Amino acid sequence: MLLLPVAIAAAVLAAVSQRGRTVFKKQGVAWGLTALMVVAAIGIGYARAPINNPVPEPDLPNAPAASDTFVRDDASVLSTRTEQELAQRNQRLWQRHSVTVAVITCNYGRDDLGDYAYRQAVEMGLGGYDMIVALDISGDNYWLVQGDDIRRDFTDDDCSNYAYDYMEDYFVRGMYDDAVLDLTAALEDWYGSYYR
Repeated sequence: MLLLPVAIAAAVLAAVSQRGRTVFKKQGVAWGLTALMVVAAIGIGYARAPINNPVPEPDLPNAPAASDTFVRDDASVLSTRTEQELAQRNQRLWQRHSVTVAVITCNYGRDDLGDYAYRQAVEMGLGGYDMIVALDISGDNYWLVQGDDIRRDFTDDDCSNYAYDYMEDYFVRGMYDDAVLDLTAALEDWYGSYYR
């Protein structure tokens, strides 16, 4: 690629030497030489550029880190397989809709589980379109909290209904893996319809 500009430059210099120095005073020749130098500079730049050195893409704002799955099993009731499935689901949700459904298990044991879940969502850095489900094992309770920006379209009643419909049967039998997988699958479907 670099040979073509060099050959043209050599031809121009040969023509100039035969016609005299007045050739450089012509505007067309000056523009031609300028264009030739620009092409040569670009060619030299490409020739010196490292091969297979991709430029890293900038991080998206609020994008979850690769190691952050937004699954916290403080009560140690979820299997490794379930945690992996939840991480994959969150990866899909983030790639498709830039949202996350966090899951936490705990032994909180108090009546204000919804407030606790909200505080955990803030601590995790969840956004206004994200959700968090909290399973309080010792308190025998669960709660689903939605972000403020989605509250109009996914109401508090929706949170209560989804949590009950998709988790209750599994939760009362101590099948916590099935409870969170069933609920988060339903929420993934809901997000898919919402962002259509």
